[in-house]
Amino acid sequence: MINLAGNKEADVFIQEELLSARIPLIRGTMSKGEVPYSISGQLKNWNFQRAWRYWIADAEGLGLPLEVASELHERKYPITGERQPLTYGEMVRVVGHCGCPHPKQWAFPVKDILYPQLQKLRQENISYGDLAKLCNEGIIVGQRFVQNYHIDSQEGLNEFARVINQL
Repeated sequence: MINLAGNKEADVFIQEELLSARIPLIRGTMSKGEVPYSISGQLKNWNFQRAWRYWIADAEGLGLPLEVASELHERKYPITGERQPLTYGEMVRVVGHCGCPHPKQWAFPVKDILYPQLQKLRQENISYGDLAKLCNEGIIVGQRFVQNYHIDSQEGLNEFARVINQL
């Protein structure tokens, strides 16, 4: 993805990237962020906004189920070469984390399921790392979801959209 920070023609690139991924366009007012755009995307319950060299994908409601997120993260990246990633998890980054952690480190049950369990454990103020540990150890139970991604390539955006459409 090219750097669109400050690019007054950003909408041209944004429209092309979204259409290539078959993500419906949403036209609005000009953003005031680092990328000047008036086009974003929405696919099912996911919203897409362009940042300087990547897309930010946020779920409204349920995100990607942990099983689906894990499969996407571990799937071999189809483009090969010296500077290409090995897996989609390096291009479709859970919560935008530059270390590309596995989704099981950031997938949690919905709040209605999670909060009562945390209250029962007297763990209402807990770090994400400690929460992931409780989930991975089976102490916190419930279907887990990833709510946010940063997507660094057109191939990653295309595949992420395909996965969402299959849900």
